[in-house]
Amino acid sequence: MATIVKSSPAAEASDEMIVRGEPIPPQSVEHGYDQNWYPIALSSDVEAGGIYGTEFMNGRVIVVRGEDGTPQVLSAYCRHLGADLKDGAMVEGKVRCPFHHWDYNAEGQCVATAVGDKAPTRAKLFRFPTEESIGFIWAFNGLEPLYDLPHFPVPVDELELKVEFEQLVTVDHFVPFSNSSDIQHLRSVHQIDLTVNPEDVEVTPHGMRYAQTMNIPGMGPLEQHVTIFGTNCLIFETSFMGRLVYQMSAGKALPGNRTLASMMVATPKSTGEPGEDEMIDNVLDQAMLFGRTLFEEDDIVMRSISFRQDILTPADRQLSNFLAYVRKYPRTSIACDMIA
Repeated sequence: MATIVKSSPAAEASDEMIVRGEPIPPQSVEHGYDQNWYPIALSSDVEAGGIYGTEFMNGRVIVVRGEDGTPQVLSAYCRHLGADLKDGAMVEGKVRCPFHHWDYNAEGQCVATAVGDKAPTRAKLFRFPTEESIGFIWAFNGLEPLYDLPHFPVPVDELELKVEFEQLVTVDHFVPFSNSSDIQHLRSVHQIDLTVNPEDVEVTPHGMRYAQTMNIPGMGPLEQHVTIFGTNCLIFETSFMGRLVYQMSAGKALPGNRTLASMMVATPKSTGEPGEDEMIDNVLDQAMLFGRTLFEEDDIVMRSISFRQDILTPADRQLSNFLAYVRKYPRTSIACDMIA
């Protein structure tokens, strides 16, 4: 006989469901992907005359270098029958499909077929706006960039750089980058005593900028300037061990709502003073270790979180600012069918 469970008087007195807060729509073909500059590959990954293939957003892209060394990010699949062009070859500066030897130029336009048929005008790959900087090749999700490429406040050629590209998290890219605005998280998990005035935050359609004071175990008090580019890139500017130090972290959107996060650290080049080169190496190593440690300490959370803006408290004012910015940020699916 089936067991009948009676509802409680409280449940009978109310028809309202108890629900969590409104989720932020996932990055997807349906909802679009944020119109950001994304780090696609390390500059060192893309050799002249070679083709580099990689995941991006809901599919795959290729990165090629022209004869002048200029990189270009293109959709990965041939417009004939969909062969992955990463398995092709560069022939006289053109990408040759491995399946039927259709040739594509740097603009993504098919310009020749192996059998002599006229190259179809509609046979064109999606061409992402592409730039190379800070040791990375970047692609913008859209037809034209909406903001400048992420950059340090000083020219790169005046800086010593250390670059990594290895932190994989199983969440959309804005989630790990919300940490810089998450006062409760920084204090409770990372033991960083941080203060930021939400009223002094500069917000633009494609970025944020603010200052914060921090007291980090083993490092002492610091004043830090934070610049957010899009929804996937943070730059921190601070003074550490007597040197100006920049830290950048940027996320690449991957299929399955995953993010591959890169980290870059920089400091002004040596002036040749005795022992300065060793100090620079130490500063960069310590800065990189600090950034990597934050990702590692969050790993268990990022592997299982069901992120949703739910019940906030007064300490979350800056986090609320950031999440409101994320909700309004422009998205597009314009390249999605081409790369899938």
